[in-house]
Amino acid sequence: MATKKTTETKTPTIPPVGKPLTVRVQDEGMRDDLSVIMRTGCTASDAVRQALYIVANAYYAAWGNGHYPPGTAPQIIAHQLAPYDVPQVTDQAV
Repeated sequence: MATKKTTETKTPTIPPVGKPLTVRVQDEGMRDDLSVIMRTGCTASDAVRQALYIVANAYYAAWGNGHYPPGTAPQIIAHQLAPYDVPQVTDQAV
């Protein structure tokens, strides 16, 4: 009997909470991108977490607002930044 063919794509297994995740730095471009985020003083792990959070929220919004079908990677063409809020220096002359 022939194996039944399917056009259904399977979602890769999601690692459980607490399991370490290894990401290979594939090329100089990825290393440069990572270094940009790390200029803020965060670790490589923190940088990957931050990037994952930003992209996941963009996907969630695209699917939730009906711009893309769920499971389809949206084309992200822009981002929005909050204005920089200059930290206030406390008055030391008391």
